Amino acid sequence: MKNENLIQFKLLLPAALKKRLETHASLNRRSLSQEIVVVLEEKYPTDAADTTQDPAARLLLWLAKRIRRRKPKPGSARDKQAALYERIAGDISDRMKDIGTDDQ
Repeated sequence: MKNENLIQFKLLLPAALKKRLETHASLNRRSLSQEIVVVLEEKYPTDAADTTQDPAARLLLWLAKRIRRRKPKPGSARDKQAALYERIAGDISDRMKDIGTDDQ
């Protein structure tokens, strides 16, 4: 995530939820902010499949969509796999833009 895309705001969480997030962040070797972003990205993925032209990214998004159609339990291996495919597809699209290949 690039710094110019970040915004800061105040967030109130129940103490028990914050503790669970901190535990998962520690296990995943992330900061609390990074863990919250990852969880939110998994829960609310971008719908980039329609605008992405890169074949590898489109394939990964198609696979993620197939996995999500079966409605995997949040946090399950399949759910994490779909989220990983979505993140990799997004990374591919971003890198293609960085090298000057316009995929939109």
